[in-house]
Amino acid sequence: MPCTRRTLIAAFCCSVVVFVTYAVIVEPLVFPDALDMVAVYSSHTGAIFNHAWTAVKSRYNLPRDLVVDKREYQNANYPCYPTSPPENTFIQRQQKIQHQRRHLLQQACHQYLGSDQFSATKMEKTPEVAFLLENYHLLYAQTAKIAGTSWDRVLLVLNGVANSTSQFGQSETIDLTKITVPRLENYQHSDRSFILSNFTTFMFTRHPFSRLLSAYHCKVGPDATEEHVHRGFYDLLRKRIQKKYQRTKPDGIPNFRDFAQYLVDTNSFSDPHWKENYKIVSPCDVDYDVIGHFETLEEDARYILTSVGADCLVEFPTSEGSAATNSSHTDTLVEHYKDLPRDLLEALYERYKLDFLLFGYSFEVEIDGEMLQLPPPTDVKFKSKVTHE
Repeated sequence: MPCTRRTLIAAFCCSVVVFVTYAVIVEPLVFPDALDMVAVYSSHTGAIFNHAWTAVKSRYNLPRDLVVDKREYQNANYPCYPTSPPENTFIQRQQKIQHQRRHLLQQACHQYLGSDQFSATKMEKTPEVAFLLENYHLLYAQTAKIAGTSWDRVLLVLNGVANSTSQFGQSETIDLTKITVPRLENYQHSDRSFILSNFTTFMFTRHPFSRLLSAYHCKVGPDATEEHVHRGFYDLLRKRIQKKYQRTKPDGIPNFRDFAQYLVDTNSFSDPHWKENYKIVSPCDVDYDVIGHFETLEEDARYILTSVGADCLVEFPTSEGSAATNSSHTDTLVEHYKDLPRDLLEALYERYKLDFLLFGYSFEVEIDGEMLQLPPPTDVKFKSKVTHE
């Protein structure tokens, strides 16, 4: 009996179903390259591709929103096939942490800014600096003095510009990122809305006093490199601080107290290295998928890279080769802030108040025998479950 066209089509469809089922569920147990075969075969059929990748994510308990570019599968060169299940406890712990951080932010935006976070008008404001990797559907909202150079190194590797995170020096890394990695501001408004709604978006925050101290060390203090100091503005800033407070020093370097006092007295908080973080990343207007904390940098970075299938392409670099200042250590913070006048500390807190409240930070220091607690109890409208460890 001759085969009809309908019979041939039915036979083909059955063979496809059998192949996908066998390759995804059974074959990986004995044939580690089975996922490669599924990828190559399904690159020509979008529906089968989606089904196969969904099965892979389910099998290895990967995040549901993990996205992989089909073009990578087409070439059968995508290196991040999950050959072994990721640490389920790590993924689950990170998901719980992110839920807590996002919940805190949503509450804080409503309580302290009267904002219904992530409303229909959320796209009216966008991050001041945001880099995109279209192949990974990834958007990174960058804030200065929060591991920005380390993330630049990662972006260059994923964008195919660098072979490793250590290939270029700090200045080269920053310059190359600006030149080669697309920025959100360069897209049309309609495209920005689509990107913010559909890409995996992440930002990082840091203890406000730690970030301010790091900026001082990096740009103005005695540990600042010549490269930083002699970039015009920071050299001039040093001279202005010295002139204003008439504290002549042989090296012309103001101490941290004078630096902080100058910022408060002159309202000089527009520099991106010490500008309030909430003004830079607009966390009450952008629905970030991941809110990273500098204090848990390595774990958060690993979670982000795993979420977009890039964890085996690049490892988040250490601070070696960047302008690390060790300003996040509790002892270092207390040492620098305990000698500040109480009114100056309170003025700095008022400036960074929303960074404290939106992201769950606090600070305690003893001044003149009395403990100063920031935020003060009168500012806290609800308890935060967010930790920074």
